[in-house]
Amino acid sequence: MGGTLAWRDVEYVVRTKDADGHNASSRVILRGTSAHANSGRVLAILGPSGCGKTSLLNALSHRLDVKRGDSLECVVTYDGKRITGADDEDVSMSYVEQEPKFFSNLTVRETLELDARLRGETQESAAALVNSTLRKMSLMTCADTVVGGDTGGKAVAGISGGERRRLAIASETLGLGTTDSKSGGGLVVLVDEPTSGLDAFQADKMVEKLVELAEREDACVVCTLHQPRSASFAKVHDVLLLASGARVAYHGPSEDVISYFRGIGFECPEHFNPAEFLIDLVSVDVGDGVGSDDAEAKSRARIERIVDEWAKHSKTTAPRAADVTRAPKSASTSKAVRKKACDPLKQFRLLAGRAWRQAKREMWVNGVRMVASVGLAAMFGGCNFQLGLGPRSVKRRVAVLMQACINTSMLALVKSLNGFPRERATVRREMARQSGGYSPGPYFLSKLLIETPIDMVFPVVFGGVMAPMVGLNKSGRKMFLTSLALQSAAASSLGLSISALSPSADVALAIGPCVMVLNIMLGDASGAFAEIPDSLAPLSKLSLIRHAFEGVLCSEFEGLVFEKEDTDAKSKKLAKSRGVRKVLARRFNEGVPPRNGEDVLEGLGLPVRGHAGRACKSQLGVAALNVAVTYVALVLKRAK
Repeated sequence: MGGTLAWRDVEYVVRTKDADGHNASSRVILRGTSAHANSGRVLAILGPSGCGKTSLLNALSHRLDVKRGDSLECVVTYDGKRITGADDEDVSMSYVEQEPKFFSNLTVRETLELDARLRGETQESAAALVNSTLRKMSLMTCADTVVGGDTGGKAVAGISGGERRRLAIASETLGLGTTDSKSGGGLVVLVDEPTSGLDAFQADKMVEKLVELAEREDACVVCTLHQPRSASFAKVHDVLLLASGARVAYHGPSEDVISYFRGIGFECPEHFNPAEFLIDLVSVDVGDGVGSDDAEAKSRARIERIVDEWAKHSKTTAPRAADVTRAPKSASTSKAVRKKACDPLKQFRLLAGRAWRQAKREMWVNGVRMVASVGLAAMFGGCNFQLGLGPRSVKRRVAVLMQACINTSMLALVKSLNGFPRERATVRREMARQSGGYSPGPYFLSKLLIETPIDMVFPVVFGGVMAPMVGLNKSGRKMFLTSLALQSAAASSLGLSISALSPSADVALAIGPCVMVLNIMLGDASGAFAEIPDSLAPLSKLSLIRHAFEGVLCSEFEGLVFEKEDTDAKSKKLAKSRGVRKVLARRFNEGVPPRNGEDVLEGLGLPVRGHAGRACKSQLGVAALNVAVTYVALVLKRAK
């Protein structure tokens, strides 16, 4: 026989703030709530909006975000043993969110197979388990359809809302029980608003699946329902009716609730939805016209009476869900079977496979990036076509190289800023699983392994198209492209750091450009365009622009020999500019034109030989620092 999930004296009080962000007052969300739920049965939590239904589920699953100034008292037990939401041998607890998030480009089957593999199943056993689950949850017809949703700003058509809800239940409970038809106990499933947004037929089917899950797996299923239809209400075994503050107004079998309220003077009209009748009884009538204050006072008095009546009744003769007898289970099926989570290396392999599959199915994004890279390269090359080797081409070469570094950095940064926020809800749900979750390290490394090489392709294409058009140094072309590729990796890692530290994508997109502007300001350590104060010189070492800029400067000017006079038309035209003459005169010994690239590097204060390689190593160092910051941010956010 299965067990009983019980909770007593649950209290949750939050500090509210006014429009100016100051603490205003305290708000009671849960007030001394006590109840229980039995395995093999579905307990439906009913009540008006804002009464604390979802907060109660979050408290039971230990998912409440208790902030400073808030208070929470919660005692949750299973068969008399206190549980804390951690991995417990006696109970497996799953939580199905109201709006489940998935990786949109994966199919239903692929989603469940990955869940099974993360729970320690072999490839063969995972396939069998998934097929069984697909049949049980009526998902076989859409098994090979992508889940769908938003991906990189593009909506992907996928499965219906009802199918998504059933997938969420299947994903959270997959493999937690044995696969035979009357499998284990010790399984608790908490479901938040499974029928929300569904039509009447689909809502009915969803409740049926919850009942099947409870009876088949001997699971303790607790769900919140928002205005269920009569047919759905009739299917659930037990009801927990909550008034404001999650105070209990009724707790017992659904078949007895109408007779109970009739006994205390509240008759449900004939042919009226019982669920709506119950919710109306414990709802405050705020009104909006003459006499609204009186109506509100009467409704509050009614609610207080109902809560008081149940408090007295529950101490004596109130029917309890725990009193309902059920056929005992055999000893061989009295415990839930829960596979141990796979090791970090296997997690990494599985998550890397998912990341690669996602990347392949988002090739349209990379196609857009490729077109943009080629287009920008052509514009850069056209505006600076064949600079020539005259002495006055130096300034233009330096400007082109700086622009190339900034362009590469900005494109990589903007793309990665939405990297974690887009997946945060899904990843947080998967990491929080009691069984089959994974740690931040394998997830982050798999993301880096798949996305970084792809991100490095575009600057190489950009530089490969632009360099011959501009007429950059052929001997330093490989080092030039290498510096751009590493620049992209460093900028991408910076974007991931910002997105990991930011609470939302909007915040990340606001902070990212500001951080990049700071990198650009500190990036010109050579003083080609601006002088950096000595006080900020140490910070320039953290600028990803600086190391890339120095790398491309060295790759361009090492071994370059200039002609005595400018031969290209644009250089001759620019030579008439007083500003260019002034800069060149200051940089190159009072107007003495440079003879070769070594003179330029010396004038910029850069080493003549071997600095390009050192600059590349510095780029890797900056990228490694950003990777470390990102990992720490992911770990800390998971711990919250």
